[in-house]
Amino acid sequence: MKKILFGLLFLASACCPFRPFTFVQMTDPQIGFELSEERTDTMFKAAVAEVNALDPALVVITGDLVNWAYSDKQDSIYFADRALIEAPVFELPGNHDIRTNEPQSRERWAALHGPTRFSLRKNGCAFIGIDSNCIKNGEEELEAEQLEWLRKELSKSRKAKYTFVFLHCPIIRQTIDEPEDYFNFSIPKRKEYIELFKEHGVDAVFAGHTHIDYSTEYEGIRFYAAGPVGFAFDRDRSGYNVINVTRDGFDVKYIETRL
Repeated sequence: MKKILFGLLFLASACCPFRPFTFVQMTDPQIGFELSEERTDTMFKAAVAEVNALDPALVVITGDLVNWAYSDKQDSIYFADRALIEAPVFELPGNHDIRTNEPQSRERWAALHGPTRFSLRKNGCAFIGIDSNCIKNGEEELEAEQLEWLRKELSKSRKAKYTFVFLHCPIIRQTIDEPEDYFNFSIPKRKEYIELFKEHGVDAVFAGHTHIDYSTEYEGIRFYAAGPVGFAFDRDRSGYNVINVTRDGFDVKYIETRL
């Protein structure tokens, strides 16, 4: 019996063993925002070329893929550039992709991109992406359905080496009690989600939306808001996050695109 039990445990651990790897977070290519569509196209292509040279295990794009949710031209540019990424790509909607109180933009996203969330395992780590729009916009029914799904996925990830969560709008940028504004969650919502993440051992939360790179830590969880692939508010610091994951921890570096 002991031999059988040991064999089962070995097989379970071998199904998804941990090994060091690198992944990349890109955000806010936002084709057409503040610059011409051609310029933001060039910026996205430049970042993609650099990311491909890193040979990451996967790439997560955390929203605002285009500037105007209904632009066929911007969608076409985005999809052409995304197709150049050699690693598996997982993407989430931003507030420019799914617009407040416009169900047709949500329908368009579904037709073009599929689900607004994802959950996967890679090299013994959990990657979970959620739609921050329904939370920020107060879409209670959609948020409740997503929250139920999120709780289940977090429960499944308890044995993961690390658990990483992704969304478009940051829960916080720098402090838990910072004023509520366009670039973070309401105070009740940030406390609700942080408590949920603490309960389930989330290690880091990655967001975009700010067009400036931020990082902070609260209650043992690391929070990152990456600068954009496209137009940046902070001295043109366009770029992407590179995350190196080892047995001893993970290191996050914001890399400026060489333009």
